[in-house]
Amino acid sequence: MRPYLTSLTLLISVFLSNHVQSETQLLITSSANQNTLIEITYPKTIRIEQAIRDGLTQLPMHNKSSSNNLVPIYWLGAALLDIKNTASLEAKRQQVLSQLIQMGEATDDSHYIAQLAKLAQFIRKIKLGQRVIQPLDIDLIRINQSFNAVLDGRFLLVLPPRPTTVTLLGAVEQMGSYEWQSNIDSKEYLKQAGLLNNAETSTVWIIQPDGKAIKQPIAYWNHQEQDIAPGASLYVEFSSLFDDYTQLNKNIVELLRNRAL
Repeated sequence: MRPYLTSLTLLISVFLSNHVQSETQLLITSSANQNTLIEITYPKTIRIEQAIRDGLTQLPMHNKSSSNNLVPIYWLGAALLDIKNTASLEAKRQQVLSQLIQMGEATDDSHYIAQLAKLAQFIRKIKLGQRVIQPLDIDLIRINQSFNAVLDGRFLLVLPPRPTTVTLLGAVEQMGSYEWQSNIDSKEYLKQAGLLNNAETSTVWIIQPDGKAIKQPIAYWNHQEQDIAPGASLYVEFSSLFDDYTQLNKNIVELLRNRAL
């Protein structure tokens, strides 16, 4: 009798465990920086198409301009982030913050220290989640079922308006937002921001609003043209780092790919 009860207990435990895990939570917003979020809890797993549909239904009630008009969604910058399974990203964030502090302690250059502190503040504040790397435009999801995966867990859906700036950060003199201009090359943005003495000058990372990361050659001998979308981030690597800092640039790029506008 005891083996039967044990098997029955295990069966019930598995059923209850699966039932709990199937609950899916979806947070919806037009900006990852907003504190006010629309939250929907589903009793089971859902697909991406339903998440987008529900976002499109709910968000217009909270996303209107001052003239009460609906704000168009910038689909290139739309993001779906898994905000439950973030342990790996948080570990990278803490490693980056620790190394930036060590870099500041290794110099007496006050301007350099200040720029490192600005970068650390930016990294500390960004909302992180494992990004679902795919188009989120509902029309594309309808015609391509590979874009309509099952969601199970806790997710943040960001459906932003079209931004008017790009963000420059890393080994730059003036980190921050710069006005986006069509047909402007990354080298023009870097001229505006300036470069620190230990900046990598032959390449720059372009993290597009959809999370795609492109390492663009920019030196006179290897320059390649690359479009930069509104809302993109340009990250200039730190060069001549100590051996134990080799992951710093890689980790920062990974963090930038897994954030939302």
